[in-house]
Amino acid sequence: MRYFVTLITAACLLGIPIRSFALDIFTKIGFETRYSNGDSTYHISFDDTWENGGYGESEVEFPLANIMAGVSLTAGSRHEKKANLTKSQFCFTWLEVVTKGAGTMKDSDWIENDAAFGEASHPGKDLYTESDAQLQGTIYDMSYAYHFTCNNSLTLGPIIGFRYQDFEYDVYGYRGIYWTTPVSGEGKVLEYRITYRIPYIGLSSDLLFGRNNQFQLALTFVYSDWAKVDDRDNHVLRYKLLEGDCEGEAYLIKLNLDWKCYSRWTLSLGVEYVDIETSGRQHQSFYAGPYKGVTYDVDDKITSSSWSGIFRIFYTF
Repeated sequence: MRYFVTLITAACLLGIPIRSFALDIFTKIGFETRYSNGDSTYHISFDDTWENGGYGESEVEFPLANIMAGVSLTAGSRHEKKANLTKSQFCFTWLEVVTKGAGTMKDSDWIENDAAFGEASHPGKDLYTESDAQLQGTIYDMSYAYHFTCNNSLTLGPIIGFRYQDFEYDVYGYRGIYWTTPVSGEGKVLEYRITYRIPYIGLSSDLLFGRNNQFQLALTFVYSDWAKVDDRDNHVLRYKLLEGDCEGEAYLIKLNLDWKCYSRWTLSLGVEYVDIETSGRQHQSFYAGPYKGVTYDVDDKITSSSWSGIFRIFYTF
């Protein structure tokens, strides 16, 4: 609820007339499904004594290959003198992951002093493994846009919103190489959860074309300098818990082509690209095993890049 209040407050500060919700109201409700591909990655760096390996870096890349499905709801108003054009619009979308298999998780490590582990020095990655990842996840996205008319078929205006993404992974098995030695194993090796909170601002535009304006091309570009990301990585085999807290920026661009195919029914195809870049700190602790009780903090970068192909069908009241 507080995010909805924030949207309305921001709309007032921008001079957007909230009363427009009461004019020529329309409502759309529909079903949405999408296929996404990309990754969510954290990259840490740390300094240790030379005897323990010296400077090192570690990167874990989690796949985002999945199918999501859910519902979308839109409520808005039309321009008084140009009834085909949208004036104000509030949108809410809720999506859930419906396919568990997400692809391959990749774990890479670079160590400065290989001799500390009885290995000869060599360039590139020192340790690298791949594992099978299963995914559960949720996306909520809500926004408010106000469109000014450019002509009889084109609108353009500001948009504000909030996007929430929460993904949980169970990771099984590993196969790869430690220096020059092949390694492999079975069973659950890792549990991971990452949550994104992204308030954003940007521009939204609609273009009507075709016979009786039956087609609409909608383009949205938004930016956030307030993205917050936190994650929790439980290394099951090592009894090690890694908790990251990062802040940074995010970009999102979305393009939809809507076709009013029959009466009040509309089919829509779209594509979306999301890029997130954040940095902060990661807290590491051992909760069992020979290092139980040992804790330390390291520099952390959490990034994500993904593409989505979108299909929607909705009904307009």
